[in-house]
Amino acid sequence: MQLIELGSEVQYIEIDTSKVPYTFSVKLDDRTYTFTIRYNDSGGFFTADLSISTTGEVLAYGDPIRYGRPLFGPIEDERFPLPVIIPLCLTGDEIDEVTFDNFGKQVKLYLYERREA
Repeated sequence: MQLIELGSEVQYIEIDTSKVPYTFSVKLDDRTYTFTIRYNDSGGFFTADLSISTTGEVLAYGDPIRYGRPLFGPIEDERFPLPVIIPLCLTGDEIDEVTFDNFGKQVKLYLYERREA
């Protein structure tokens, strides 16, 4: 967790690009998920795989990690994490893409409360 301006607390998933490709587990509200972060050399972007840790059920494979775009958005259902996961930079730096230099440093996978439709 990190404290930012205005005293609001923002949670994010830690990413270590020096370990890519790598797999880790994170408990998000309702259950534990396994993430695999990879880098696509030919396309120049990161991807995320997502599965449910307890069952191994794969929910998403190779979802591109794009700046400002929620992960797993177009394919999610009730099995997906309750928080919305969005790669963003909250430091005020002029960043508009996810790169090896900024991912896990300025650009983090921030967790936002899902709004009811």
